[in-house]
Amino acid sequence: MLDKIQSEYQNFTASQQKVAEYIAGNMEEAFVLNATELAQRVEVSEATITRFISRLGYSGFSEFKRAMGRQVLRGLSTTERLAESAETFGRSKSVLSEILRGDIDNIRSITRQVPEEQFEEAVGRLSCARSIYVLGLRSSHSLALYLAFNLRFFLKSVNLLKPGIGDMPEQVLDSRRDDVLIAISFKRYTREVFEIAEKVKKKGVYLIAITNARLSPLAQLADKALIVKTEIPAYIDSYTAPMSLINAFITAIALRKKKTAMPALKRLEKEFEEYRTYLK
Repeated sequence: MLDKIQSEYQNFTASQQKVAEYIAGNMEEAFVLNATELAQRVEVSEATITRFISRLGYSGFSEFKRAMGRQVLRGLSTTERLAESAETFGRSKSVLSEILRGDIDNIRSITRQVPEEQFEEAVGRLSCARSIYVLGLRSSHSLALYLAFNLRFFLKSVNLLKPGIGDMPEQVLDSRRDDVLIAISFKRYTREVFEIAEKVKKKGVYLIAITNARLSPLAQLADKALIVKTEIPAYIDSYTAPMSLINAFITAIALRKKKTAMPALKRLEKEFEEYRTYLK
């Protein structure tokens, strides 16, 4: 689809170019919209959407959406993404500015992708949970570790799930309906994260997913899916935007749990002094 859009772009009308630019930059958002909503989002007429779709060679909006779905779910291999990076930076003088621009755009998109009410509902679930389980594998494990590390300062039961030695049944043995699992996975979606989340959810645990697309397997499984962008013009994903969302979670929960958080943090500071944790 993106190849078709690129090849036809110069032949589009000004309104059709607006549609092309929106879809090329926001395909995951565009996929969940109907024709009327898409026209409103881009601020063009529905007739423009119809002509745009026809110009690309699709028989109608349904076929167009199926093509978008295939594009959204397509996970590029690292070698393909490295080739794309080389092409991008072959035209650009500054790798630094391009990567920073990508991260800034991803952070800005959080306010569109994660409505305030969804964020507050997730914070409420986490604040009231009997136990919290946090799961992220491969590169996402760093995010899971950071989240669990900080939540444990003021929440009683925070469990970082660590697959690898075959004791996952023991790690989730006590999980139940009053608990919450935060599962983190981004395209190309780690199979083990999905399979563990699927099993834990069967026990009645509420599942919050942090992922990059509403069509991702984890988002489809979750009770609450929080969508954050990770793509930058590089062969790696950038976790700057997910980290910003996680920082907001930690801060919001700490503020909600202030009465218990403050004494806990004071006790922790005394332990830091006792163990001489820091140089200064």
